[in-house]
Amino acid sequence: MNAWEFILPCQKLFMHKDRGTCTGICKEFKVRKPRDGSSRYLSGQVRCQICGVFMLREACHDREDKPATDETVDLYCNCCNCMVRSRPRNKPGSKSKKTPEEEYNELKKKY
Repeated sequence: MNAWEFILPCQKLFMHKDRGTCTGICKEFKVRKPRDGSSRYLSGQVRCQICGVFMLREACHDREDKPATDETVDLYCNCCNCMVRSRPRNKPGSKSKKTPEEEYNELKKKY
């Protein structure tokens, strides 16, 4: 038995779809920013970093290639098959209600 006769069928079993290449399908699902000023993520949009597009959850699938629902956690882009981001990378910081002098005095007491 040739080595390639064994390797190629095994690769087909373990390899998922091609990942990381934008095929252009995502352009159909591209959505605009919400007009009410709310966050894209709060309005149900997700972002594919490979395609560089915000889209709705309906344009994604889960690990088993089933259509995404509201309960689906791991979402993958239908275009490039990469995981999409459904939460922002940074959270808005909480503003300190202390004055700079109060913060300085508090730090001074600690050290």
